Amino acid sequence: MNNALLVQPSTPAGEPALAGPAIDPIPGDANVLPEHLIAAAGQRGPRFGDDVWDIRPFVPRTTRHTRVDFTTLDDEIAIRTAKEYLHSRLRRAIPASHLSGPSTRPLKITALPREFLQLRVIMQTLTRLGAPRLADVTRNHLEIALAEWKDHPSWATGLVGVLKRLAAHGPFLSADRLAIHPWPGRTGAAVVGRTRSPENATDRIPEHVIAPLIKAAIFYVETASHDILAAQREIATLTAAQGNRQLGHGDVAAAVEAFISRRRAAGRGIPAAPRDHLHRCRDDTVINGIVQTPGHGVIELLTGVGDLVRWQHRLREAADELGYEEGWLDTPISPWPETGQPWRPRLGPWALTKELTHLRTACWITIAYLSGMRDGEVRELGRDCAFTEPGDDGRTRYKLRGRVFKDRRLTGEEAEWVVLEIVHQAVAILLRINDDPTHLFGYRRGSKHRLMSEVPKRISRFRDHCNDLFSTPGTLYIPDDTATLSGADTSAGADPRPPAGGTPWAFNTRQFRRTLAWHIAHQPFGVVAGARQYKHTQIAVFQGYAGTSASGFAAEVAAEQALAQLDYLEDLYRDWNDGGRSGGGAARRVDAEFDRIRRELGDLPGVVARPSRLRTMLAHLTKTLHPGVLGDCFYQRETALCAQRASTLGRPLPLLNMCSTCPNARRSAVHLPRLTTARDQARQALQLADGKPLPPLQQAALANHVAELEHLITLNHSTEPEPA
Repeated sequence: MNNALLVQPSTPAGEPALAGPAIDPIPGDANVLPEHLIAAAGQRGPRFGDDVWDIRPFVPRTTRHTRVDFTTLDDEIAIRTAKEYLHSRLRRAIPASHLSGPSTRPLKITALPREFLQLRVIMQTLTRLGAPRLADVTRNHLEIALAEWKDHPSWATGLVGVLKRLAAHGPFLSADRLAIHPWPGRTGAAVVGRTRSPENATDRIPEHVIAPLIKAAIFYVETASHDILAAQREIATLTAAQGNRQLGHGDVAAAVEAFISRRRAAGRGIPAAPRDHLHRCRDDTVINGIVQTPGHGVIELLTGVGDLVRWQHRLREAADELGYEEGWLDTPISPWPETGQPWRPRLGPWALTKELTHLRTACWITIAYLSGMRDGEVRELGRDCAFTEPGDDGRTRYKLRGRVFKDRRLTGEEAEWVVLEIVHQAVAILLRINDDPTHLFGYRRGSKHRLMSEVPKRISRFRDHCNDLFSTPGTLYIPDDTATLSGADTSAGADPRPPAGGTPWAFNTRQFRRTLAWHIAHQPFGVVAGARQYKHTQIAVFQGYAGTSASGFAAEVAAEQALAQLDYLEDLYRDWNDGGRSGGGAARRVDAEFDRIRRELGDLPGVVARPSRLRTMLAHLTKTLHPGVLGDCFYQRETALCAQRASTLGRPLPLLNMCSTCPNARRSAVHLPRLTTARDQARQALQLADGKPLPPLQQAALANHVAELEHLITLNHSTEPEPA
């Protein structure tokens, strides 16, 4: 195409100028990557004229896509245009519009394959619409293309962004360039009509899915790993012994007969072939899940014989007498806590390989979910990532050292995460089963070291494997997702057990970080407690999971906490609107605000209209609300009793559950069972002191505490207004 024919329209106000004079083509042997990346890596990387740009040596090992294949484009002009655009993007920070100027940066090379994919989709769409060259594109073409893309708003926003950048980099394209500004003066999101939700759009894994999944993962880390490692050692010992034996024909016969005798004496059957090898056993049947043919591989290990083909008939005779068994090795299997039975049949070489894969997945789940790390941050951990430090309270802090890559330079930024001890146990297991010299999640496969990949698929397979192992008749261990079933009752009082049906939950790695943030935000004081799914007795506070990490997790938890507070406020309002009692110094003030909101909404007592508007009107109260166990604090410093003691205690304000008579305190029905529990515990402390006299001051303090709690419980039951 003749560049002189390109249309040069006037530039819209506030938009960068479009194409200038034609430029000379970039030489084919020119470097694709910027010089600072080449210098850091010590190699040139791809050349401009290459059909495929391979950036693998320059990016973290967790980078999923590392190749740009230009042969997938239609012709030479399209190829040159795409190459020049990407070459310019890697080097120049050109604003796509006046709206994006301050935030514009050169393209990060990890995003190069995706940028090319989006550019290719744009070129192919416009060609199909009758504009095979960028210079032929009209606004009508753009609107028709946008209509096709808008079914997927996020993807469409990205494509609009590439079109805008394509126009901005027009002066550096020698063969073809846009002659118009795509949607001048509007952001990609505005063009698509995409609104930003205040809530994280990543799905949160439902409680009935995440709880058994984490329990199974931790069981693998704490218990199953010992069986798997023991079986690995047994196979290594048998393999070494087999290699050192030189057997004649008579020795082989004696070894086979000795093996059969040992199985008979132990009351065990002949090891069966793995079910995964059934396709090799054409004429054999499966009874109770066990293939009715000898498993030659494991029998060769157990007998020390190299080839048992000639002894097939004798082994079948022995199996007719002794039966077949699944599993094969002598390594015992630990019990599954829920049944007391072995968590799986005995292991064999083939099953061991599969269990090692599941063990790696269990370690990933444990580390990712109990740290808040992103997938790339987890899989980029080094072998020396785990360390401990003493905390300010004298307890040991378990930490991980790694790198954060999101919104950072290519090499990432060092960061630390405070984690639970079980996470260190997962690291220790990975150090034993993986042998990559640098990466914790790297292991040898064939002649090369590979990094664990396709994590969502691995998690789904782990879920399916756990269901095979731990399900009971009629009940899946990890239930399916039933949220989309019509008629499913999701109300607060509904049966928490999921109904039958549904589909398996579709995992992605982002969900684990989102789910942990949600759990932290919805526990009292930001605490993730150990009881059910975490299977430990320790607790980890917000700081422990997020406060010292540079990964941005603290901000995500803060966003979840804001939503959790609004949820809690909505529950308080609904309780009040339904006639629920409230007490405490702040009750009249907060209840008056609730009354004002109800009047503006036009609600009737017991009825709540337009939940979205209600949440908007309640939002201002979250600025002062601090939920507590024995009462909520609507904090105002000038009237707070705890503020008078802050200089002495040196603790951040407010001090929750300290001042039952504080003007900022409010109690409602949710606090009544907690007040009752606190009173009973105080009474128990007094009763336990019988026979072992407490100091008089301590007895008086406990008695006063019991009396105060009794008074608050009485007020909570009373229909008379509680004095402020």
